[in-house]
Amino acid sequence: MKNNYFLRSFLFSFIAVLSLYLAGCVNVDQDTKLNADGSGSINLEYWTKMSNVASSDELGGFSFTEDKARKNYESSNTTINSLKVEDKLDDSTKHVYVDLDFKDINTLNSAKGFEKIISSWKEGKDGMDFSYTVPKDTTNSGNMGASDTKLIYTFEFPDEVISTNGRKDGKKAIFEKTLADLKEDLVMTATVKGAAKKGCGLFGIELPLILLVGLTYMAARRRKK
Repeated sequence: MKNNYFLRSFLFSFIAVLSLYLAGCVNVDQDTKLNADGSGSINLEYWTKMSNVASSDELGGFSFTEDKARKNYESSNTTINSLKVEDKLDDSTKHVYVDLDFKDINTLNSAKGFEKIISSWKEGKDGMDFSYTVPKDTTNSGNMGASDTKLIYTFEFPDEVISTNGRKDGKKAIFEKTLADLKEDLVMTATVKGAAKKGCGLFGIELPLILLVGLTYMAARRRKK
């Protein structure tokens, strides 16, 4: 009897620890392409062990059924081009693939799947300033295995990256993090080379046009005389 009691207690403890280990263990690989006007596209893949979603199709704020995932990423700002849920039997993982277009990255969080994301693309002092913030998750970042759960974000911009707090690769800024890094907000930034600024008022294109019109008018008057 004592042995059975000990075994049951051990199994209960093991399951409790395992549950903590599994909570929120979702790997993310997001590839974003941004256009100069703030529109763009996202190729998103997220995955976890099939056993993690055996009793529920939700984990760490991610949905693992096609219907629910579609609802998460469809909005007035986003259009889903393709969405697929796949079980990979070789490593017993379940993957969700989402390919979408967005109209404005500044309002990306209008889609439920990005509702906690803060993103910004605006003109700055040295070019175009970009930021993308994933909020901290202190509950799951301290779990066992958090440092093995990958969070990879790649952003491709319309021009060369001048500076970034990630890894710079031409027009790309790459951030390779883990769930353990979400003990605090994950703020990803870049300054991107922008197009030459247009002139303003009489110091832009208007002044040459006015001068040209004036010279043409004066030349016409001389011919009449």
